[in-house]
Amino acid sequence: MHNKITCITYDAFMGDFVPEPTPQPLSTSAINYNLRSRSRTRCMSGPSSPPSLPPSTNPLQSLPLPRTEVNMYDTIITALNEADLCPGYQFASTPHKGDPSEETRQAVDCGMYSKTAIPKLGIAEDGGFGRTDWSSIEIAIECKMHPTEDDPFDERTVCDEPNAATRRKVLGQILSYMELIFRRQQRTFQFMLLFIGGFVRIIRVDRSGLFATQQIDYRKDGNKLAVFLWRYARLSAALRGHDTTAVRLEPNSAEAQRMRDRVKTVAEDDYVAQAFKDLLDEDWAWWKLEVPDETDAEKSRFFLVAKPHFQAPGVAGRTTRGHIALEATPGAGDDFVYLKDAWRVVMDGIEKEGVVLEKLREKDVNYVPTLVCHGDMAGQETRSQAVWPKYHPGQECKLKRHQHYRLVVQEVGKPLDQFSNGYQLVFALWCCLQAHSQAYEVGIIHRDISAGNLLLYKGEDGWGGLLNDWELSKELAQQTEEGRQPDRTGTWQFMSARALNNHTKTIVTQDELESFFHVLIYIAIRLLPHNCDDADVPQLLYDYFDDYAPHSTGHRCGPTKYGAMRSGNITLAPYNKQKAGAEDEVLEFLSPKMSTDSPQRETSAHASSSTETTSAAEPLAAHPLNGIVKQLLSWFSAYYTLQQERTRRSQALPVVRQRLNTQKTTFKKAQERIAARAKKTMSQTDRSPSASRADLTDPFTTQPPAKTGQPEIAHEVLKELADKLSTHAPMLRLLEVALENEDEWPETDRCPDRKPKKGWRPNLVDQVPKGETIQSSRKRGSEVLEDLPSSCSKRSRV
Repeated sequence: MHNKITCITYDAFMGDFVPEPTPQPLSTSAINYNLRSRSRTRCMSGPSSPPSLPPSTNPLQSLPLPRTEVNMYDTIITALNEADLCPGYQFASTPHKGDPSEETRQAVDCGMYSKTAIPKLGIAEDGGFGRTDWSSIEIAIECKMHPTEDDPFDERTVCDEPNAATRRKVLGQILSYMELIFRRQQRTFQFMLLFIGGFVRIIRVDRSGLFATQQIDYRKDGNKLAVFLWRYARLSAALRGHDTTAVRLEPNSAEAQRMRDRVKTVAEDDYVAQAFKDLLDEDWAWWKLEVPDETDAEKSRFFLVAKPHFQAPGVAGRTTRGHIALEATPGAGDDFVYLKDAWRVVMDGIEKEGVVLEKLREKDVNYVPTLVCHGDMAGQETRSQAVWPKYHPGQECKLKRHQHYRLVVQEVGKPLDQFSNGYQLVFALWCCLQAHSQAYEVGIIHRDISAGNLLLYKGEDGWGGLLNDWELSKELAQQTEEGRQPDRTGTWQFMSARALNNHTKTIVTQDELESFFHVLIYIAIRLLPHNCDDADVPQLLYDYFDDYAPHSTGHRCGPTKYGAMRSGNITLAPYNKQKAGAEDEVLEFLSPKMSTDSPQRETSAHASSSTETTSAAEPLAAHPLNGIVKQLLSWFSAYYTLQQERTRRSQALPVVRQRLNTQKTTFKKAQERIAARAKKTMSQTDRSPSASRADLTDPFTTQPPAKTGQPEIAHEVLKELADKLSTHAPMLRLLEVALENEDEWPETDRCPDRKPKKGWRPNLVDQVPKGETIQSSRKRGSEVLEDLPSSCSKRSRV
């Protein structure tokens, strides 16, 4: 959310985001008041009939300044319920009990809920606190005591973001609540209330940015909050931020029962059906989703989905969801398909993913998904980027325009990290590289190679690879010298080091091939045997894939990844500290020694989907993967060396020209003095003819000749190695040769995953030498601000 926050006045906020409701009859649920209970409780029912005009009085004016947060849960929530502002809704306090269906078990202090959802909160009849329900909360409400220290927005800074660690922590906290609501509901945007001491802010967030009101003194100007709530409760579902193309299924509905019936019996080798069955989680909402069919403008198709198969983290951005789905149309059959729900970037040169898939299939590109249908969801586009320029005149808008989009494809793959053995992993990588190469030949470049976009897929010939997620692809003819998106394109962990160091860099073949390499290393470090101690793997994963170098222009590539590309080695010097000679050790993969009488291993194409693991007691030898890694690193090192030389020369040229202009006269005089001195000396010693002007070398225009041929030879060798990355063919052939030697690959080289389930962050305090201090803003929740997800997440900065 960096550079995506704007604080504005209350009047401006209401004018831009909360329109006055148009007169319309209330629904049955909206006027179903609980007339029997009018007691003062935290979840008190509304009035018998809603007010017909916006409130002009302040329902919070009589409240004393809060003494504690607990005091706020009681007084504020009771006052809002008694104000009769929101027919059909109730306010509830839920500060301590998290949603049991969420692993994080996070609980927001309070919330506004539909009255039909109140029973799910488990509030006792005599009052008390309830349990947060992320799937039904309408507006999240957070309470903090201090109006400055706990304020997540700082209007004294250029971008309204706080610098203080405590304030950044609060910002990370409220963003995490917003993320959970987006995660568990079908929302296009959402509002939130933040009470800080005697003040309140109203917040709105969509996939593009966040807007917040300036602090409102709710005891003095609480009528402003009352008007917001009054309007909100009377807006249509779409204007409240609900996706009206998604229908929540009742547990006993015919559609929900059909989903259960489809997987009553699952074959042992049917990984798709088993995955769908695992996603039928009764604690999550199930949906019927509409997907426009752009091949028929008047047609839409509907699909049944349960818990997401994949969900990208974060609040802003594309925030892609993936579902294994069944078509809802009667008679459509029971074949599973894959439904992708995303907020695509709308920008010249970036086509809808479905259009790209159609082109790839027309050109017979292999190992890519087969399109079923796709389309934009009408009227569901982010608004923040459209409003932002009004409050930042003359500035370049860093917010992107996002359009809600759905896509359905035939193939249902599974994550690359579920490979059976190293051979299958490399074969899947080869399949995806083939797809990338063939697409490149027909003029399309992928631009987002990542571990999440390379899938395993079981086709007619067994397991192979599938290159997925073409939504950031571009036609080569539309590539420009510099990128046109406001920030980097791709997934941070797998982007090339050069792309990370230049956020406007055009993505080229060398960048994409490097990303394939990073995917291979990422999966292999986690799941194959190697010489890095298991205890140090989390740090190695963080250093190589997640780390970054601060820079005035933004984050740049971390030193570990960049060092590997420059040196041609992945050093283990910072790790394996207990081993002798660890400072000279580089990463190498190991292989269980195969017995001569061991059964023949299945080929990659027919390898099973099991995940057998190596035993720690098995003897280990060099792994065939080492040859691939070593060769590729030599190519990348040569490429980076030549690129650095080219950059150094291009940076030096303007300096050279300036020196030539300013020192031309001085240099000529120096030449004459040297020549005169040499002539005088030579005449005195009678050794040789005097030096001529041609014998004097101009140091600014002429390079001195090399003493031997070695530099020229070395340069040619580097160029030959670097040229291996100019096309796909050398890397494809390298993988093919390794795969041809099938007998060298062990059948059971997969290890238990060494990646921590909750990610890993460096403990900066422990790294500070005694007598020194260090401050860090990366507190709990503040990583949301960095736009750099941990290695367990899919993508960032896109």
